[in-house]
Amino acid sequence: MKLFTLKEANEVVKQLRPLLTPIVEAARRWDELTPEEMEEAERQAQWLLKAASENGFIIRDFVNGIVDFPTVTRDGDFVYLCWKIDEPEVMYYHGPEGFAGRRRIKPSLFD
Repeated sequence: MKLFTLKEANEVVKQLRPLLTPIVEAARRWDELTPEEMEEAERQAQWLLKAASENGFIIRDFVNGIVDFPTVTRDGDFVYLCWKIDEPEVMYYHGPEGFAGRRRIKPSLFD
């Protein structure tokens, strides 16, 4: 399993944002899409899920644009760096409890 540094996760976010944005927009208005638009959105989402799997990060939610990056804190705890598409960069992390347990990143915990 790949473990990300905060810097690596933010580098992925820069590349991921333009790829994820149209899928999130389509997911948010799913009921308004034509069958052709649904098919294209599904194709793009499948491609992106495969790329995520191959590169070690996890797309948790297409409607909200939530992506997790596995990492280990300085204290040795396994957690996920967590990014949401409307955030400028990775600013939160959480443990196994998921998104509901997000906490603001303290750089000293990850540097």
